Amino acid sequence: MAVVEHQDNEIQYRVYPDIYRRINHDEKTVELEVSLPGVRKDEIKLKALPKWFHLEGNRGHMQYSANQSWGFEIVPEKTTAKYENGLLKIQAHIKDPLADAKEVSL
Repeated sequence: MAVVEHQDNEIQYRVYPDIYRRINHDEKTVELEVSLPGVRKDEIKLKALPKWFHLEGNRGHMQYSANQSWGFEIVPEKTTAKYENGLLKIQAHIKDPLADAKEVSL
């Protein structure tokens, strides 16, 4: 946990959330479960890039924050997320490494 300088109504603490990752090789997905207790849905920001994601969730003077690799290259446009009871569930589709491959003539 990092303590951050603050004024009134600003973030005092920055915390790395508990993250559980599950990889489904058959369906080619990465599934994350992120614990964000007490954070309202409208206080969560999630950005997905092909190789990593950025997550922020604010609760009072505390901010949950994570910048982490997916572990695989994913397709950001196919990423979905659902938030219920303090648990954020994210599903990302693993990119087929040969999807953009070009056949080479011999």
